Amino acid sequence: MGKFAKMLYMIDLLNTGNKYSLQELSKKIGVSERMIRYYKDELAQNGVFIDSFKGTNGGYFLIDKVHNYININKYDIQLLENVYEVIKKANFEFVEKYEELLNKIKDMNDIYEEKSKFIDGIDKKDINEVNNTLISSIKQNSKIKIIYLNIDGTYSKRTIHPLQFFKYKEELYITAYCELRRDIRHFECKRITLDKQ
Repeated sequence: MGKFAKMLYMIDLLNTGNKYSLQELSKKIGVSERMIRYYKDELAQNGVFIDSFKGTNGGYFLIDKVHNYININKYDIQLLENVYEVIKKANFEFVEKYEELLNKIKDMNDIYEEKSKFIDGIDKKDINEVNNTLISSIKQNSKIKIIYLNIDGTYSKRTIHPLQFFKYKEELYITAYCELRRDIRHFECKRITLDKQ
């Protein structure tokens, strides 16, 4: 893959709604961590903004998603790989073009598989109205309005862009971009009430 293709692949990975560390992106795309930073800057100059936050659950992420995906399953990939072996043995004239196409399709399938990772930390016992709404928000790349119980006992209305669930000391949290604070925040799910106004 050339530089442009790798930059598009980086967008596609981040477009899943997941966040990735610098090291993870470097490994997945097959370039140095320095090059990932370069891609980030290049994309920003062209209107695609990749943000990041630090900490245990930190990493790069996209808040504004770019496009949708085509669902290709492992059996489709297996069939296409079998076809590839046949045309390779037959010295098909366009075998190299087919191989390029097959690699693109494999990348698309990898992207689709990445989309489901955000719910890894959720047990069945954690599923309730609030968490179902958070899950839907992540899948649809949408924001939601909540009322949050702060540590001091006060309540605040927030508009958040949910990104990912995680557990800390057996409690479920949602990592989200908070419009009120204009930053990434970690919200304890049991202190969230949906603002239905």
